[in-house]
This record gives sequence, structure tokens and C-alpha cells, in this order.
Amino acid sequence: MNILFVYTSEITPEDGGVQRVTSFLGSYFEQQNNDVYYLSFKKSKTPSKVNSKQHFLPVENDLYNKKNISFYFDFVKINKIDIIINQAALGGNMTRFCAYAKSTSKVKIISVIHNSLLGNILNYTSSHSKQLKKIPLPFLMDLLETKFLKNVLNFLYVIKYKRAYKFTCENSDKVVLLSEGFYEELRNFVPNYDSNKVCAIPNPCTLNVTNSIPKKINEILYVGRINTSQKKVDLLLKIWEGIYKQHQNWNLSIVGDGDERLDLEKQVCKLGLERIKFCGLQNPIPFYGQSKILCMTSAYEGFPLVLAEAQVFGTIPIAFDSFASVRDIITNEENGFLIEPFSLQKYIDRLSELMNNEEKMKEMALNCQKSVEKFSIEAVGEVWIELFHKLHK
Repeated sequence: MNILFVYTSEITPEDGGVQRVTSFLGSYFEQQNNDVYYLSFKKSKTPSKVNSKQHFLPVENDLYNKKNISFYFDFVKINKIDIIINQAALGGNMTRFCAYAKSTSKVKIISVIHNSLLGNILNYTSSHSKQLKKIPLPFLMDLLETKFLKNVLNFLYVIKYKRAYKFTCENSDKVVLLSEGFYEELRNFVPNYDSNKVCAIPNPCTLNVTNSIPKKINEILYVGRINTSQKKVDLLLKIWEGIYKQHQNWNLSIVGDGDERLDLEKQVCKLGLERIKFCGLQNPIPFYGQSKILCMTSAYEGFPLVLAEAQVFGTIPIAFDSFASVRDIITNEENGFLIEPFSLQKYIDRLSELMNNEEKMKEMALNCQKSVEKFSIEAVGEVWIELFHKLHK
């Protein structure tokens, strides 16, 4: 089969999780005797290796430009594309663009929603705390936490995107969510969607499981973008503030970068926090290998690869139970810990208990490696191949 991945940005694995997963799946599909192409709206700011299968729409600043649509039609026709995988179905803009192909060919369209559909609004005060604190109304955050205003925000958010997700369901041959836990979120937007057209396929772990656990040091690890909206790295600093004095032989390494890194580094200095290192953008594999615990503080996620990647090396993940797919990866107290959102004290208590219990860490590290096998490229890739055959028939 001829498969075309469509995404807003160039498929540069170093740029983000969606790009990394797309590249990984594309390589697997090619190993299964399929031809794979990539079509993107914008080029990456990060220099990448030349990929002869990577193509770009001719007009970067206007998705629906006639030149882009014409180029897209010709590309699908000339390369005899059988299946289009839209990796940017969240929000709906790219879905409408991909649907144009239906008018000129019998191509099948798979729309993948790479995040929680409601996460941004369900945890609104947490993900927008920085902006809300700038408003000189201290009671506003308390009001936004009331059930009534939460329902109002949720209602308005659903109204805003209802038409887009209805269009996605009606004009896709298959809608792929990253977790069965997101089925209910989709029903908020499209209550009567055709269940035969919707399925859940997790992202594959891009690292191979080893048979042994590397030698570890007393290190807590964070890997990801550095921001205070979705990733909530500011909460990680507060957690470390409540724990580092009691654990003098432990350190915290923050791997990643982002617009708010400098602000958070200043906050570390202001609070006088010790044994924290901002490592910048680096290959996280050496850090997975040496760290005992991985901390995630996100308000919401789609399917965070970092949790599964850490488990490959027996690094125990701790995360807030704030998004549906986290339960697919972490079984509480077996291969990680799930913390009530966004209880810093409960996070600190759990983390401290684990740091003090070497035997528990060894047991959970082994459980991590066993549980992550279900996200291997062979297991996840097989589900995709089966889906292709069903659609082709």
C-alpha cells in the first residue's frame, strides 16, 4: 500500500512527540512492504537530514490556498496513495484539508487526535494559572474551581469545537484516539458518533526493552518541554522544594527546553533550591539509564511517550492522574504512582516514600519493564497494519 502522513510541521523526530512517533511508524510500515510519504505545511526550524519522502505544500502561510489544494490532489493521484493518515486532527483544520482528497479519489482517511480533547479545559485553572495570577482579582481562581463555572467553561469549549469534531467523524474512514479513555471526551462533542469508525491505538514506545536494568544513581528526572501551562514544571520545583532537604544524597535533572526555562531558573535561585540541574535539549536515553524516578507534572497529555520510555530502563514514573491515557501506562503502586490532581503534598509524600524504599524501587523497576512491552512497535504496528487491511477491503 501507499501511505501518506499529513502533518502541520516537517517530520523531524527531534522536534516533538508526534513527529517522533510518525517517523517511527513510517519506518515500520516500510519494513512491512508499504511505500510511505510525508506531506507537511511548514518546514522545521531545526535542521534535519534530507528525506526524499518528505514533501511540502507550496504556500506555507495559507493552508487552503488553491496552489496547496492543487498540489495535494496531484500528489495523491501521482503517487497512487491508498491511505492518508492525518496526524493533526486535533482542532479540525487539517482534517478539512485532508478531506478534499475524497472528491478526486477513493483514498481512505485516518484522522488521529494526538491529545486529550478536553484536557485543556478540564484542568483550566491549573493550565492557565500563570495568566490568571496576573489578573488583580485573587478570588477569580476560586470561582473558576466551582462546579457551576467549570460546567460553563466546558459547555462553551464544546460549542466552539463541536462542528469541527463532527466533521472529522463524518469525513474520516477511521478516527484514532490514543486511549479508550478518550471515547467519553469525544462523545461530549459528537454524542452519537459511529462507534465503528472510532478506535483507540496507543503511540508505540520508540525504544527497545532491554533484559536488564542499568546501574542507577539517586536521581529524579524530568524530560519534556519546559512550560507552566501544560507541563507544569513550576509544580515540579515546588515539589522539590518540599523534599530536597530531607534527601541530601538525591538530585533533580531537568532535560528539555522551552520559552519559560529562564524564568524557572530564576525561580530556583530565588527559592535557594539546591541540586537542580537544567540540562537543556539532550538525548534523554543516558538520563533514563541512570535515574531511578521520573516525575511528570502535566495538567493534560495525549499519550506521553516519556512515561513508557522511562519504564524501558526501569525508571519509575510518577504523574498526576489528570488525563485518561496515564492509566494505560501506569498501574498505581505496581509500575508507578498516580497522584490526585494537583495535590502537591500527596505527590511529595509518595515520592519521599519511594526514595526511602530501595526494595520497593527494585520491584517496581522490574514491573516497569514487563508492562511496557505492550507498547512495542511490533505490538502497536500490528494493530495499524490490520486497520489498513480492513479499510482497503
